Amino acid sequence: MAFENVVYPAFIKQEEGSFGIYFPTLLPDYGWEDYLVSGPSKKEAIQNAKKALAYLLAGALYDNEDLPNQAPIPTNLVTEETELVFIKTSYSNYAREIEEHLPGRHWHITFNRDWGSDFQAVAYKNTQGFWDVEVDGDLPIEMEQERLLQLCPTYPVICTVRRRVEAEEAFDSFILRVKEMYKQL
Repeated sequence: MAFENVVYPAFIKQEEGSFGIYFPTLLPDYGWEDYLVSGPSKKEAIQNAKKALAYLLAGALYDNEDLPNQAPIPTNLVTEETELVFIKTSYSNYAREIEEHLPGRHWHITFNRDWGSDFQAVAYKNTQGFWDVEVDGDLPIEMEQERLLQLCPTYPVICTVRRRVEAEEAFDSFILRVKEMYKQL
């Protein structure tokens, strides 16, 4: 797991006594509105962004994903309050810190990506480098353990996958099967 001298576009914006670093093309779901990191000065904000970017990219590789695209930020979307910057980072600069934190990394998955859902799972990386996805807690549906084991012989572990998108699809499919079985009770 290594990357060296990768550069991602961002913009810096001063707000309430600090400078926020935004990565809108790297984090399209929230990168325009929410900063990834901030600092009391531009220099410190950029230093913080280098580290945060290294952690984010290392996490993607640890998750068996490719490095995200380094898509440019359209210049017409940069406003007078913002300044376009290019954040350059390397894994080697933060390797020891990152390697201490990655083993505890895990995913929380909700049914249909609804954070209000009662159906949740969690995934942990196993020794083979894949992710074991298991139901997080008890299902909010009264079902006999025997029926759940008929549906999924490895319950509460419902699957082992390589990537998060596979885990999400498998969990959604499992919950739909549980709901269907529950209707038949």
